[in-house]
Amino acid sequence: MKSKSLFLSLLSVLSLILVLNITMVLAESNLCNPTIKLVSQDPNPAVPSDYVKVIFEITELGHCDGFSVRLNPEYPFSLDSNASAVQSIETNPYASGYRPVWIIPYNIRVDSTAFEGDYYLKLQYHEESDETFNSYVERGFNITIEDSRTKFDTVIQELSGSDVSIAIANVGKYTANSVVVRIPEQDSFSVTGTDGQMVGNLESGDYTIVGFTISSKVGMPQQNMTRDRNEIPTNTQQKSNKLKFDIYYTDNIGERRVVNTELPLNMGNSSMAGMGNFNAGRTTSTSSLSSWYKWIIILVILIIAYVIYRKYPKQTKESIQKIFSKIKGLVKKEEKVNTNNKIPSWIKNAKDKEKNK
Repeated sequence: MKSKSLFLSLLSVLSLILVLNITMVLAESNLCNPTIKLVSQDPNPAVPSDYVKVIFEITELGHCDGFSVRLNPEYPFSLDSNASAVQSIETNPYASGYRPVWIIPYNIRVDSTAFEGDYYLKLQYHEESDETFNSYVERGFNITIEDSRTKFDTVIQELSGSDVSIAIANVGKYTANSVVVRIPEQDSFSVTGTDGQMVGNLESGDYTIVGFTISSKVGMPQQNMTRDRNEIPTNTQQKSNKLKFDIYYTDNIGERRVVNTELPLNMGNSSMAGMGNFNAGRTTSTSSLSSWYKWIIILVILIIAYVIYRKYPKQTKESIQKIFSKIKGLVKKEEKVNTNNKIPSWIKNAKDKEKNK
C-alpha cells in the first residue's frame, strides 16, 4: 500500500514538472525574440572617403508588438544629414504563411582618414515601434575597411654645398598619382628658388629623386651650444637640424592626400657659420679620427709584411737588400752631385790671397 502511494506521488511530481516545461516553452515561443544578421556589405572591404551599403536581416518577428532599430554610427562611420538612423515596423506586418523577414538597408559614409582594419558598426533595437529608445539592446557588427593610402620612405640622397637631393620611394601597396614635393616655411631652413617639384605618378616599389637649394636660416643660440663634443645635443639643436617637407599625392580612389615628413640635415661649416664652438668641436673630433685611421693603416701594413716574411724569408731578405742597395746608390749619386757643386780649390786659394792683402 505504501509502495503504491509513493509511486503515485512521484508520478504527480513528474507530471507537474512536464506541465511546467510545456508552459515555459509555449511562453517563450510567444516572446519577441528576433534574430538580427548583417547579410551584406557593398563594397567589401569598404574604402575611406566613400559609401558602404550594409543590409541587416531581422527574422522571428511574428510575436513582436512592433519593432524598432537605430543605427549608432561612430568613427569612422557616419550618416548623411538627410538620412534617418531609426527604422520601425508595426505589429504583424507579414503575410500569413510566409517566412517573416525584415530587410533594413543603410548607406553609410566612411571617413577619409580611416585606416585599414576592422571596425564595429553599432545597431540598437527594442520591441515596439517607439522611436525614443529609452531602453534598448545594442550589438556591434564588423565592417572591414581597406586603406587607400600608400606609404613613403625618404632619405637625404646627396648634399653638395646648398644643393640637397631627397630620394623618395613608394613602399606602400598602391600607386601614388600626381605626386608633388614641397618645402614648407620653417624656422631652421629656407629655400632658394622653387619650393615645390612635380614628380608625376609613383607606382608601388618605384622611387624618384628631387632636388632643392637649401640654406640655413637661423644659427643655434650660443647658450644652447654644447661645449664638450661628448655632450648630448639639446632639443633645440635637434630641431634646428630637421628639414621638413611635404609629399602631396592622389590615392587610388581619387582622394588628395598629404604626408608630412622631416629628415636630419647638416649643411656643413659654410652654411652653419653661426654655430661657433659647435663646429670647432666637431672639427677636432674629425682630426682625431683621421689620426686613428693612419695608425690602423700602418698596423695593417706591418702585419702583412710580417706574414710575408714568415712565409718567404729568403725572398724577403733579397728584396730588402735590393731596396737598400738602390737607396745607397741614390745617396752616393747625390753626394757626387754635391761634390761637383763645391767651389774649386784654385778659386778658394785666390779668394784667400785676396783677403790676406
